[in-house]
Amino acid sequence: MDWPLPFRIMNRRRLFLLTSLSLCLPIFSKPTPLVPNQVVVVYNSTLPESKALAEFYALNRLIPTSNLIGLEVPEKTTIDRLTYEKAIRQPLVKKFMENQWWELSKDQNGTSVPFKTKIRCIVLIKGIPLRISREAVPKDEESSTRQFKKQNEASIDSELSLMGVSNHPIGGVIPNPCYNKEISAATNPAEFMVMVGRIDANTYDHCNRMILDALDVEKEGLWGMTYLDLWTRGGSYKLGDDWIENITKASINSATPTIVDRMKNTFVTNYPMRDAAVYFGWYTQHRNGPFLNDQMQFKKGAIAAHLHSFSGAQLLNPAKNWSVGLIDRGAAATLGNVWEPYLGFTHRFDIFYDRLLKNYSLVEAAYMSINVLSWQNIVIGDPLYRPFKTTTVRTNAMVKDRDYKLIRYAQSRFPDPEIRLAELLKAAERTKSGTVYEMVAFHTLEGGNNEQAAKGFRRAKELFTDSADKLRQDLHLVELERRRDKIPDAIKILKQAKKVYKDIPEVKAVEGLLTILDPPSPPLTKPKN
Repeated sequence: MDWPLPFRIMNRRRLFLLTSLSLCLPIFSKPTPLVPNQVVVVYNSTLPESKALAEFYALNRLIPTSNLIGLEVPEKTTIDRLTYEKAIRQPLVKKFMENQWWELSKDQNGTSVPFKTKIRCIVLIKGIPLRISREAVPKDEESSTRQFKKQNEASIDSELSLMGVSNHPIGGVIPNPCYNKEISAATNPAEFMVMVGRIDANTYDHCNRMILDALDVEKEGLWGMTYLDLWTRGGSYKLGDDWIENITKASINSATPTIVDRMKNTFVTNYPMRDAAVYFGWYTQHRNGPFLNDQMQFKKGAIAAHLHSFSGAQLLNPAKNWSVGLIDRGAAATLGNVWEPYLGFTHRFDIFYDRLLKNYSLVEAAYMSINVLSWQNIVIGDPLYRPFKTTTVRTNAMVKDRDYKLIRYAQSRFPDPEIRLAELLKAAERTKSGTVYEMVAFHTLEGGNNEQAAKGFRRAKELFTDSADKLRQDLHLVELERRRDKIPDAIKILKQAKKVYKDIPEVKAVEGLLTILDPPSPPLTKPKN
């Protein structure tokens, strides 16, 4: 793995059309939603379960049955380039032509390029392979081809985004004209490309759940906590941390209780991650920390992504990599990489989150946050899902997720920060809400007021009734002491917590931190004769 590749776009031979069109994309203040007849659903026709899932999705999203396409493909995670061409790309191009979903023109070099496109989104259903393996560069080109250009492996999803562009080079990357734009897929003038997402997981039950969760949350709203995990390695890795810092600001500004781990390790094993509606973090290769706790479950409709080179390398074993493990814990949507993408060519989490907050769909937000196509990236979940479609708080619907709605209501009702803080604390006492106190305390800590934050965490601990929630307040106090370089005080809190919470799974979080802050002495060794 080689993250520190310089952040740059590497153009591939021609395709000047991509970059020229990217300069003229208009900016819209409000996204125009995709309509059902702009969506094609692709499934594995050799698997009855795949077809049933495709029909279930189309029924719930009102997609015409004529927009469902079955392909006879091997039930594999990885296929070679020839199989991709013959079993996936060519049959899809043929269907698009037969149904007059686009027209093709040719440039002066004989490259066919789609225009007048009616289809804006392709949804790949579980059963469609995930990635294309690398093939060797011809010997006569071996010595003259740079290592980066030899990387012709790709996710099937990203490769399909350019399926109508014939004969484009497959080594390296192609610039994405939608990157960092605010442009709805429904009206995107870059008609040579299509946005591709997939509904996939380790079980078909999870796939069905993701569809239904997305529909429910679009009506009810996504309410809960945001958990963010920086890597704090500095240097060329700072880029990823900057993205998560940007999410921190955006999450707090959207009146969402936000907890940030700025320690070098990820969230420790069995960290008490309650009501997680949003999660972004990095690094480590396989799912760890709070997601090892069998009792941990995301909130319905949660958005969760972990940055790693091979986060989406497979979607069958939730204990390996990250994307499938997050879905297995209840997330409705995630991002991933099927092969090494390099840091500069991964989804920018901050742009992704920003576009979701602005009510773009999952697939639109994903494509606006990635700067390249024909590469290693995937987006998993209902591509049409808009998690923040409903954000308005109705005072007659405050019972469910009351504390989170109370916080959002206070932000809209009291624009002055000091008045809002005072009113929130009054409401927290009136409703006995540990959640509100915790949010105020952590946001105060982010502002640098350590003493006020400590008081808030202690009061939140008094108000919470669940032991795991109480423990989390102790862990906040431990982090506060670590920030102040008062390690002995942090160890004292942890040792007391280990006694109090010895009977709950989350005590592993305490043990993990003690191992870091107060490691045991090495065992004595016997002298050699």
